Amino acid sequence: MPLSFTRSVAVPDLASFSLHKIVYDVDFDGVPVPGLVAAFYRRPDGDRVLSVGVYMADGVELFRAWGHTDEAHCAHHAITCPDGTLDGPHIGCPEVTASMEDGRAIGVAITTRDNEYFVAAPGTKGIICALSHSDTDLQTPVPGIAE
Repeated sequence: MPLSFTRSVAVPDLASFSLHKIVYDVDFDGVPVPGLVAAFYRRPDGDRVLSVGVYMADGVELFRAWGHTDEAHCAHHAITCPDGTLDGPHIGCPEVTASMEDGRAIGVAITTRDNEYFVAAPGTKGIICALSHSDTDLQTPVPGIAE
């Protein structure tokens, strides 16, 4: 029987990274989300460059995704849960789509293997919600986002 080895992956510690750039009103599939900010950090990793994108609303981290700059997609991602813990790391890019209402983005929906999250755009007086596939009425406000 062949052996399978799994390498343990940790969420990157930003203390060892340098800020590369900040993007405001980040867009997903060409739809800008007002107030969604992404800060991108980089550091050398041997002969490659490791990059971490930290996505935030109202100064609160929503999720981060990371991988090497010479790769087309994220290697891993983690989502900040309403209680401040991390859901992840998960393999690959997070599934993120802009949530629309009356032709404008009102937030983003983020899906992992086990959970779905909705994050309201700043200024919409919304909340971040954890929507479990088995319990879709769970809604937990995150301090700093809910008004």
